[in-house]
Amino acid sequence: MNKFLRLLKTSKFDLIVIAINLLTIGYFIKFFGFIDIKDHNLLLEKYLLAGNFPIPPGYYFLIYLLDLIVRVKYPFLVSSAFILIFFLWWKYKIVFGWISKEIKFSAFTCFLLSLSFLFLSPIFIPAIDGPFWYLGKFTQTIWHNSTLIASFPFCILLFKKTFDWFESQKTSDYYALIALSFLILLIKPSFLFCYVPALPIYSFWKERVFSTEVRNSLFLSLGIFFLILIEKFLIFSWDPMIEELYTEGEISQVVINPFYVWLSLSEQPFFDFVSSIPLILMYLILWRKKAFESQYFTFSLLLLFFAFFIYAVFAESGYRELHANFYWQIPVALFLTHLSILIAVAKSYFKSPGKVSIQIKVMIFIYLIQVGFGLAYWLRIFTGLTLS
Repeated sequence: MNKFLRLLKTSKFDLIVIAINLLTIGYFIKFFGFIDIKDHNLLLEKYLLAGNFPIPPGYYFLIYLLDLIVRVKYPFLVSSAFILIFFLWWKYKIVFGWISKEIKFSAFTCFLLSLSFLFLSPIFIPAIDGPFWYLGKFTQTIWHNSTLIASFPFCILLFKKTFDWFESQKTSDYYALIALSFLILLIKPSFLFCYVPALPIYSFWKERVFSTEVRNSLFLSLGIFFLILIEKFLIFSWDPMIEELYTEGEISQVVINPFYVWLSLSEQPFFDFVSSIPLILMYLILWRKKAFESQYFTFSLLLLFFAFFIYAVFAESGYRELHANFYWQIPVALFLTHLSILIAVAKSYFKSPGKVSIQIKVMIFIYLIQVGFGLAYWLRIFTGLTLS
């Protein structure tokens, strides 16, 4: 009976999350003329008319299959909405399950933490930012980028499964890392850009010797890197639709152009950077060396370093010059770093139950501010201003 009641409670939580996502995605699709979701649908239509399929194909294949069942009026409209709502809900579900396992809070408290965490956002100051609440900043909260939304749960699972493999060293867990990496590659490879260098470095730092774990980490990273190079070739050179859709001057290539994209989007680079990571900065200041006692935090911070590095160094030429396609590993790495902090601070609280230290109070204060701005950012969707 108790198990049934717990299931009923969590089902109510799921319905709330689904309703929020349904409202958001539905509003985007109905009222935003140009948005990533619609752009991807139109792109898929163009490719299918020419007898081809976009690369990477994962997200497009999912909405194509579902559209065979649930097409209503416009191609891929309902199917893309269903897919995105599902993946946004699944991301919440993974976070809820992880927090429930790591922290001994009630189901309702875990729900509030999980739901609020999905709204965690940079800090915005209108006097500095003006109307631009998105461009130039770094955020973990993404509502409009369909391929990132679809790959997000797999990225979280890859991070979590990496620690399962570190602990067990089982072949089955290693194969799971390969499978998850391949799925991410098929949907949106961005997170792998920072995972590839971070994995063997973190493993070596942890082991201190060139152990079997370090060797296998290196093999996995090299294998993923090789597949990324193949996918790069398919996207930038092989794609048969490139010459049909774009002129010679518009065709994109990967180039090294440090800070070009970020500085093109940010009018206040220092403020944009600091206001995007206040929780991380304060955690490092207040916990200092103890912060790195959390393996989750240490690995996620290394991922975040490489995520920023990739975005800072690489760019694209041609029509995608300012599309910021080397940005999208940052939201995932930020998400994982913030989640690691949330778990570590909650565990710190349970070491002294009933007493809330100054450090924890400061972290709660900053967390609530960032969640508040995330809610304000979300509400701007319904004014048409969120994407600016």
